[in-house]
Amino acid sequence: MFETETRGQVGIGTLIVFIAMVLVAAIAAGVLINTAGLLQAQAQQTGEETTAEVSNVFQIGKVVGSETTGNNKLDVLNVSARLSSGSDPINVSEASYTIETGGNATVVDGNANTNDGIELLPVQSLTDNTQVLSEQDDLMVVQFTLTNLTDVNQLAESESITIVAQAPAGGSTYKQIQAPRRIENSNSYIL
Repeated sequence: MFETETRGQVGIGTLIVFIAMVLVAAIAAGVLINTAGLLQAQAQQTGEETTAEVSNVFQIGKVVGSETTGNNKLDVLNVSARLSSGSDPINVSEASYTIETGGNATVVDGNANTNDGIELLPVQSLTDNTQVLSEQDDLMVVQFTLTNLTDVNQLAESESITIVAQAPAGGSTYKQIQAPRRIENSNSYIL
């Protein structure tokens, strides 16, 4: 009635096909799990970098311009800087600043040791020689000497200036101000 020899061979063939399908499914599952792990790690890193770019920003507060050369133009700018809400500590010397006056612009490196056009002055809640804003009440003055910067003009009466401060993580702050209508020798003005 039944042929036992061919029946066993069909069962073994089916078993081999089944085992092959299980192996292929296991390999595919391993590849999917590995890919999902890589994508999750990349998504987490991207999220952290994006959060840092948005939240790690320092604010530009008041700007005081001073006339020191006797030519009725503002040549020194004192820009107050403090951390924005929720920001991690920021090393102000690693920031970059873009300054534009009268159609001329330049990017200024925040490192005062390599650039004589910038000086970092700790004011409030900071020790001398510190360059890191770490608390909300820390205040630092970033002093720009316009005569020592290339491609930037001194500020004449009623002339505007744009300052963009970019933190090392990439977050930037924009400030546009205008010089007063009348500038007198050796005076300082809140812009």
